[in-house]
Amino acid sequence: MSQRSQPYSLDNYSPSESIGYLLKRSGILLSTAVDRGLAQYDMTHAQFSIVFKLLHGHARTAAELARDSMTDTGAMTRMLDRLEEKGIVQRMRSSADRRVVEVELTDKGRQLADDMMRVAVEVLNHHLRGFAPEEIEQFKGFLRRMIANA
Repeated sequence: MSQRSQPYSLDNYSPSESIGYLLKRSGILLSTAVDRGLAQYDMTHAQFSIVFKLLHGHARTAAELARDSMTDTGAMTRMLDRLEEKGIVQRMRSSADRRVVEVELTDKGRQLADDMMRVAVEVLNHHLRGFAPEEIEQFKGFLRRMIANA
């Protein structure tokens, strides 16, 4: 990328207008709104993301959940402890490799997942009000491109 085509320079950089700040701020606002909606289920956005990943097969083990969530294994263990206490997940040692801890949703976890998913959908729809469908697709494309550039 040539110097001229770079979007930021020391002359034009403003922290409150940087893409990083705006992404972080919007993510915090989304997460906070989801937390408020999930309070009725005694769940947090972070806990719901684990439920969602298990429900859709994005992860099967504690290590995969930690990697996918970009968190350390100790923090993931504590979150799984809380979800297990609530009867949402259960952990078991893999029969193929005893070092591996597999995680799955309980019946209660699967039942709550649909209701909690409604909360996430409502929050996203609220935050995306006023956007045209093609703008949302374009926005997602921009975000995917940023992720690919990382």
